[in-house]
Amino acid sequence: MSTASPHRVLGWLLIVAGVVGVVTGVLPLAINGMRVVLGHDPLNAGDTASHGVEAMGLSVEWAMLSSAMGTFLGILLLWAGYGCLRQHESARLVTWIYVLGGLMVNVPDMLIFVFGATPGPMRTRMLILDGIATVFPVVVATWLLCLRRQAATGR
Repeated sequence: MSTASPHRVLGWLLIVAGVVGVVTGVLPLAINGMRVVLGHDPLNAGDTASHGVEAMGLSVEWAMLSSAMGTFLGILLLWAGYGCLRQHESARLVTWIYVLGGLMVNVPDMLIFVFGATPGPMRTRMLILDGIATVFPVVVATWLLCLRRQAATGR
C-alpha cells in the first residue's frame, strides 16, 4: 500500500482550486463583458455575474476586474499544481506568487465587503466566499512551510 506524497496531494489540491477559480472567474467575466458591450444583460445572469459588487453600488467594470483577478489567480493555481505534480523547480515560486497575489486581492476585497457593502444576503454570501478565498492562500503557505521544514529536518 502506498501513500501519496505531500507534493502530489498539494498538486491536486491546487489544480482543483485552480479549476474552480478559472470557472468562477471566466464565466462572470464573459457575462459582464457582454453587459458592457451590448449595454444590457442578454442572458439575465447579471446578479450571478456581478459577484455582489453591484450590490455594493459599484459598477459592472469593478465586477469585471474582480472576475479577471479571480481568473488570474485560478491560472496561477493550475500552474502551481501542475508544477507540484511534476516536481518542477518553478512550482514553489509560482505557489508563493499565488499566495501573495491571493492575499493582495482577497484581503482588500474582504475589507470592502465588511465596511462598504449594504447588509443583506448578497453581502453575507460574498463574505463567506471571500473568507474561503482569503483563508486558502494562508493554508497553502502553511503547507509549503511545513514541507520546507520536513525537508530541512530530513523527515
